[in-house]
Amino acid sequence: MSKRSWIALVSGSLMVSVLSHLFFLYKWGEGSFMTGPNDGLNQMLPFKQFIYENYTSGNLFYSLQFGFGGDFYGQLGYYFSTNLFFIMTIIVVFLLELLHIIEQPDVLFWAQAIVFTSIIRMTLVITLTTLVFKYFSFRSMPAFVGASLYGSSVIYFRHATYWEFFADAFLFIPLLVLGVEKIIREGKPAWFVFVVAATIFNNFYFAYINFIFIGIYILFRWMIPLNENESHKLKQVKLFATSGVLGFGISSIAFIPTIYAYFQNYRPSFNQEIPLFDLSDNILLNSYTFLLSTIVVLFLFMFSFYKNNLFRLFAALTLLLIVFHFSPFMGSAFNGFSAPRNRFEYVAFFTAGGMVAAGLQLLQQTKLLRLLIASLLTCVAYILCGFFDQTYSISTIYDQYMIALPIFMITAFFLLNLRNQKVWITACVLVLLANAGMVNVYQYDKIYKAAGVEDTTKQYITSDGYYSEAQREIVERVKKQDTSPFYRFQWRGADERNNIPLIQDFYGTSVYSSILNQNILFWYYKDLEIDMKHESISRYSGFGDRANVFSLLRGKYFMVKKGDDRNIPYGFEHYMENQEYQVYRNTNILPFVRTTSTVYSEKTLEKVPIVAREQAMLDGVIVKDPEGKTKKPNHLVNLLDQVEVEAVGATYEDGQLKVTEEKGGIDLNISSLPKEAKDLYVSFYLQNNDKDAPLFHLSVNDFETARKSRSSFYRTGMNDITIRVPKDDQISIRVPKGSYTLEELDLYHENYRTLERAAKKSNPPSDVKINGNHIQIEVENSQNARYLTIPVPYEKGWHVEVNGEKKKVQETNYAFLGVKLEQGTNHISFTYYPPYFKVLLAVSILSLVCSILWVLMRKYKS
Repeated sequence: MSKRSWIALVSGSLMVSVLSHLFFLYKWGEGSFMTGPNDGLNQMLPFKQFIYENYTSGNLFYSLQFGFGGDFYGQLGYYFSTNLFFIMTIIVVFLLELLHIIEQPDVLFWAQAIVFTSIIRMTLVITLTTLVFKYFSFRSMPAFVGASLYGSSVIYFRHATYWEFFADAFLFIPLLVLGVEKIIREGKPAWFVFVVAATIFNNFYFAYINFIFIGIYILFRWMIPLNENESHKLKQVKLFATSGVLGFGISSIAFIPTIYAYFQNYRPSFNQEIPLFDLSDNILLNSYTFLLSTIVVLFLFMFSFYKNNLFRLFAALTLLLIVFHFSPFMGSAFNGFSAPRNRFEYVAFFTAGGMVAAGLQLLQQTKLLRLLIASLLTCVAYILCGFFDQTYSISTIYDQYMIALPIFMITAFFLLNLRNQKVWITACVLVLLANAGMVNVYQYDKIYKAAGVEDTTKQYITSDGYYSEAQREIVERVKKQDTSPFYRFQWRGADERNNIPLIQDFYGTSVYSSILNQNILFWYYKDLEIDMKHESISRYSGFGDRANVFSLLRGKYFMVKKGDDRNIPYGFEHYMENQEYQVYRNTNILPFVRTTSTVYSEKTLEKVPIVAREQAMLDGVIVKDPEGKTKKPNHLVNLLDQVEVEAVGATYEDGQLKVTEEKGGIDLNISSLPKEAKDLYVSFYLQNNDKDAPLFHLSVNDFETARKSRSSFYRTGMNDITIRVPKDDQISIRVPKGSYTLEELDLYHENYRTLERAAKKSNPPSDVKINGNHIQIEVENSQNARYLTIPVPYEKGWHVEVNGEKKKVQETNYAFLGVKLEQGTNHISFTYYPPYFKVLLAVSILSLVCSILWVLMRKYKS
């Protein structure tokens, strides 16, 4: 291509991109941003800010700020940690910061930047796709129109707004198709090696979707040849296999850690019935994910075009993917055979764009009658979609536009048939303008209004609900006054968002990510049954207001908004406040480094009460596979023998609770309590008997929590609950009207003697240095303690040395790091690298070298 052609292509792509983003650009000027109020504010912005700060400071793998501590390189690989587009964004933003063109980025910066990075991304998508379509021998204008329909599609804006990294998948489909064509047509594998490596490195999840599509594409290409001199299929298979292996090897340094993190996550299996087909979506007038442009429908009805191999290839793929859209089973298959998710449809917009590009080249030689038939069938399709969709109505500007769109497109369709070049180009521009109009009204109606994106504003981001000055001020005051090396601060924002610690830069007690360390999740769900006040997978939060757990994990501060009526955990005292917030400080904080000779075995604690497990961790250490002598757990008296159970607004018999009033349940009336009791721990099994019942609220005295519907994709599947409540002679368990299984009731008291004894215990002095993925500890073991434990989550990838000698990393207190100690001085070094990282680095380098040599040898032989 000439320099002039390049300029024209990039300029045209940029113009289409800007026109397609006009609505969000307008809203940006009003202080409203292109990101969702849920995952956008909860995950996309915090993760961008967090990764940017860590990468630009040289920390690439691990941070104690990610929840209780985690491998963000692997666990955030699904999001941005290996995302090539975001890595390039980091480089550009960092250079701008170094040059003092911008100030240090914060979460507001990333919110403001989304619409501009999206424009750049779409420009790249359209430019690259146009070049790929031109490789198919499409003329420039048809290739550009087809590429624009792909890049500027409704699903692009859905992805880019809600889950921004989803939209990066648009970049790789055209490049993969080009790699396939290079092998089929020319027998050249270099491009395919590169794109396979980039696709896998960028995101393992969308690599899976992309490779399913590219496998289908290859099968269709074998059935529909485009050139006479294409490579023999056996040769193609060999080239695809070798290229795929080398590409995988190059990307293994990113893929293996991220896929390992994925399999070390916990999600309950999806066991609901998945229908083969669901025809309820209206893809012509009212779809949220698969809204087809009228020009695509018109070309699908151009039956004479199917004689052309190039058109038939893209049209057949488009029709197949339309069928897949209506199949929840295929939605599940593209989602790893989990819950059905419509995330793969972007590939259908690519094939539809290719079909339109092929059709535009054939249209000027077509008889007028065939255009009339296609137009008539298109009108019939729109009428039928409107008639059979019982939920459809013409009530918004979006609905009005979607009615007018076929008129614009059919007019352009007929103009494209004329053999006047200026009229033909004008008609192409009309198609692009009509499509830009469609995606803009879609942004307004289906994203901005329907999904609450209108709430994502500068005013909200800087408010008490998210990131206010008052919150930052008091957090910074605490950090200035407390210079101890490590402690945790419980605060999730006024709207209780779990990733607030990443935004406001402190060590918190919560995190929300699709991939997390399952050791910590099971610590919450099973080992300690900590209620997070809202049941949901992919997150953990707080300690259920339980003082023992706060102290064990260095939970030193607890912040609440003034006026919040809640129970502060035992041992916390008022510390500081400002006009809006107050902070409480833990008076029983335990040291970061704890050494002990008192060892408990996990197996001996399997059937003891939850509070006894907490006491065991305070008294000593719980070890998964201990060596030597272990201690038996404390025997605690179950107070249930002193309890009278009374149904309130309900009937309760044989573990079955039937609530007949709007809210009801049972009261546990306690006849006598130990005088030394400070808090009560009530445990029970609770499940809503109605599988289709919605989320419901559970209260135990003043403690309130929410339990997911059994049909929810986001339920934990864990129904054993333990709640801490302040000492009282009555415990009231309340749920909404309905039928429940409520059984396995237990009741224990806590006097906190074990906690106070542990807090006063004189631990040997230790020197601790924490630097990203490296923790150095120096401790004098004069009392011949057997184990050391620290409140850092255990996961594969940790290595430990004691006095320069490699030791086994112990799994202590169910989910945390420990090591066996030596007598005397112990110089301990914990270091984290993603699993198999050094081996994978060697594999990646070797694969890259082999790829280069292989390509050069093939070039030399040819």
